[in-house]
Amino acid sequence: MPPPRRINWDVLRILAVAAVLLQHATHAGPAVHPELSPPLFTVSLEMGASTLVVISAFFACASLAKGQPARFLRNRLARLVPAYVVAAVCTYAVLTRVAPEGWSQLEPRDLVVNALMLQNWFPDARLVDFSYWTLPVQVTGFVAGALLASRVRGRALKALLWALVAAPLVLRVWTVEPGAVRTLYDGFGMHRGQLFAAGVSLWLWSKGRLGSRHLTALLLAALTAQAVHTADIASTVALGVLLVGVAACAKGPDWDIGPVRFLRRPVKWLAGISYGVYLVHQEIGYVAMAGVARFGPAVELATFLGTAVLLGWLLTRFVEKPAFKALTASHRPVVVRLVLAARLHSAQSHLGSAGAAPSSGAPLWRPVSHASTSAADPLTSIEPLLAVSSQLR
Repeated sequence: MPPPRRINWDVLRILAVAAVLLQHATHAGPAVHPELSPPLFTVSLEMGASTLVVISAFFACASLAKGQPARFLRNRLARLVPAYVVAAVCTYAVLTRVAPEGWSQLEPRDLVVNALMLQNWFPDARLVDFSYWTLPVQVTGFVAGALLASRVRGRALKALLWALVAAPLVLRVWTVEPGAVRTLYDGFGMHRGQLFAAGVSLWLWSKGRLGSRHLTALLLAALTAQAVHTADIASTVALGVLLVGVAACAKGPDWDIGPVRFLRRPVKWLAGISYGVYLVHQEIGYVAMAGVARFGPAVELATFLGTAVLLGWLLTRFVEKPAFKALTASHRPVVVRLVLAARLHSAQSHLGSAGAAPSSGAPLWRPVSHASTSAADPLTSIEPLLAVSSQLR
């Protein structure tokens, strides 16, 4: 039986997404679109999206530790890509058809490049939504993790973590001017490598495979690299605070106490739609804010947050979950065939013993004299068949 769902991870995800939403609504939005009202307050710290990448790397390790890297990659892509493509198309449609005049110069080529997650490889392509920088980075990390999971272990893995932190800092020297190094650097999102190093090191530490001193050194190095790449000391410090929260979730007790326990259901629900909220909140949210700008900053902020939650739920409910279910259900036809075959062989066995003709002229999957079919019950439990189908996959 799987362990019970821990509420602390849900709380941390909500905090990270809330940090993203508030920073975009109160700082980035008014700065880019002066038509919006001056905000009631300003949250300028940029650490939410980086924290989400760290958490994603942590759980990627947890999944890869179970084996079957191909299935891990399939599941991750099935979860991320369909919702992302739909969100990009919807955002493009809103910006090109609904947004105030002059807000967007997007062209169909930009949508294609963004939908294929190639925006980092084409510097001249416009971003459909600036929040989408995390998607190509995460996909690159997942592919690398799936390829390296069974090949890099022990000291080699720890060396790789340090390389993820140090190598991009060295390569920055050759990224000042356009060229092959700059293209590869941006395309693979190398300046985000320290976030994956932090997530992987936290997972290793939570499993007792990395000492506390080594973890501390790695996290400090990762934060230093983050400060160099972003030139934002305040946001880096805020990221460090959230990394302490990730460490507390990874190895500490669950936060199932007092008010947190009371809010378990809404916290779980919000965490469940957090990916959808992230995908649709920024540019569409700005357009929604512009529509109610005459009512003042409080209404603008409420509209921004409400639109993000509503559209995030719709995207999760009608795109992300159904697409994931459909794309990861390739094993079901095998299970159905095994169930039907088992029942048919059992029926043939019983009919044959009574001198009746088989109900089908198709060749038997196994001879009716085989022990596993001759003694089979037509209502045999499906669990053994599921086990067989998992081996076939």
